[in-house]
Amino acid sequence: MKPLIILTFSAFVLSCCNDDDGQPAEKLVFSICPVDTSAIGEASPLGNINPPGHTLPSDHIGFYLKGDAPVPVYSMAGGTIRSVFYNEWSDDNRIEINHSEQYMFYLDHISNLPSTVVTGKKLETGDLLGYALPEHGAFDIGLMNKKINHHFIIPERYHELTLYHDDPYLYFTDSIRAILEVKNPRIGEPKGGKVDYDIDGTLSGNWFLEGTPLVWEAASFLYGENQLAFVYNMYNASTVMISCGGTLQGAPFAYSVNGNGPDPASVTMNSGIIVYALNSYTKNSTMLVEMLEDRKIRVQVFDFRDTSEVSSFTNARIYVR
Repeated sequence: MKPLIILTFSAFVLSCCNDDDGQPAEKLVFSICPVDTSAIGEASPLGNINPPGHTLPSDHIGFYLKGDAPVPVYSMAGGTIRSVFYNEWSDDNRIEINHSEQYMFYLDHISNLPSTVVTGKKLETGDLLGYALPEHGAFDIGLMNKKINHHFIIPERYHELTLYHDDPYLYFTDSIRAILEVKNPRIGEPKGGKVDYDIDGTLSGNWFLEGTPLVWEAASFLYGENQLAFVYNMYNASTVMISCGGTLQGAPFAYSVNGNGPDPASVTMNSGIIVYALNSYTKNSTMLVEMLEDRKIRVQVFDFRDTSEVSSFTNARIYVR
């Protein structure tokens, strides 16, 4: 009996180390930090909201740098440059690197690229990619893992970088990750942040102005004004946030709410009209929201009005998943 148990266990271990097609599972490791860790003032998590450009939680992390001198940026792993995009609005570049069939990672807001950083170039760990400029704010790191499929209710509205995003912090070696976690101020789990808050039949997650085309650009900055999100703070996982890119009064905005509720995950069609007192700091603002269907809501914001002064809709906008 003992040999049978050992054989069965061995088969189980081998299956855990293989992909579905029986091939050895790929392992991506970031064995270096892309910049000297002493140059990082803050390492931000996934889920940044900053409408209208980032109305929905962002699918990448960011490193905010100290000082004002350019900081060299190196490739965290080997691979082949898939593309180099020039960001006209910020006068810098995004470098996408294919590591394998499963993984692609990128670094964004990189300047002063060497002449060797071109599409098709093979890279080794530690190769110079360019420089990050502290005056540009954070430089970003994104990771796509094709074995991950997050829960977005209407996936057709999202780019592959969002659909298959992964947490870059999890791929750094233990020693590097320990340093970065100290620089990451997020409270709550997962420590690396979260992007996908959609819960079907509830208010939680991403919404789009009715009539927004069913295309992947819908969740991008191109349709930022059409986006609305009931999510949670990137730095404190328990704090409810409401982010709106446009169309509602006072937008764009990203506000917490007085009393930190009701929790969007608990709001359903049976909840009736929900009243949120928005923490806009400079004015009293009240939001009314009601789920008309599992994937359809009506929303209105009343600036300079207390919750006691608002009880019904007068000019609501309709949002859908």
